[in-house]
Amino acid sequence: MDAVAIIHNSLRKLSSQQTTDTLGDRRNYLGASDIGHCPRKVILQRTDPREHDLASLLRFERGHMTEEIIAKVFCAAGYSFERQVEAPINLEGVPFLAHIDFVFTSTTAKIKSILEVKSSAILEGPHGSWEAQLFTQMGAMEAQYPDYTVRGAILVVDLAEGAVAFYSGYSPNAIVFDGLKQKAARIWCAYQAVEHGEDIEWETEPSLLCGHCEYLFTCPRFAAKSVPDLIGFVEEMQAFKSEIKKLQQQMEPQKEHLLSIVQSIGDIQVGSYLLKKRTTTRQSLDQIRLAEFLSEHGLTVDDFRGTPSESSWLEVKKQK
Repeated sequence: MDAVAIIHNSLRKLSSQQTTDTLGDRRNYLGASDIGHCPRKVILQRTDPREHDLASLLRFERGHMTEEIIAKVFCAAGYSFERQVEAPINLEGVPFLAHIDFVFTSTTAKIKSILEVKSSAILEGPHGSWEAQLFTQMGAMEAQYPDYTVRGAILVVDLAEGAVAFYSGYSPNAIVFDGLKQKAARIWCAYQAVEHGEDIEWETEPSLLCGHCEYLFTCPRFAAKSVPDLIGFVEEMQAFKSEIKKLQQQMEPQKEHLLSIVQSIGDIQVGSYLLKKRTTTRQSLDQIRLAEFLSEHGLTVDDFRGTPSESSWLEVKKQK
């Protein structure tokens, strides 16, 4: 029995069915997450769909699991909410349908609170694509319920590290929403052109997520030269990385065991080693409110940027 093949094939079927049941045929509309992502990727996912590798399918399933966990948590806490709420509106002539993870409604206070849940590593702040998705959802919800105050938040859950980050205080922003509607119109227009066999000038948006894109190797922003003579060096380096990952996995139980002891009794001396618990705190900056404040004074964030510093690293991605 090839367990890996069974898992891969079953997850592929499960993912396809979940997408159909939850989102329907995404070729017929744009969603809020589409507007937050790279236009080229959004179009190619509809015109040239690719098979997802096992790692991607596991990430998708982890996302579904995370939403289920959060739903159980809020149920246990006594909250009432709706899940996968659909918010259809017409965006600049674009068929649009938002699927919102959680909506908490107070009919007395006339408030609808949107919660977007993400399964991801905790960063310094939320991805711009997540915020774009949330602002699109809030704009759609406000259009549907003009007599309600709409609020939004992003909850990031890192199941691997057992960490949670909560980014709140979002409210609809007409300027941001107008920009997102214009982007939606550009995406839909380009999509229709590609569907009719027309050549287009691709609009791309580089981000930290480019490394996970199934269309990376044909992207005009990342055109690469073929250098087959280096294959030996690359494969040796990847083998080293694989060994390092295995060693890190073997080390993790010992690390967790020692951390639990230090958490219980405080700093400890082990031979010539001193073991301490270290804690870091992250605080995010509300970019939208800052931009609005500066705009009132005729300024932008760029007016306060210093000389840019540059750092380099090597990214290696195996072509599918």
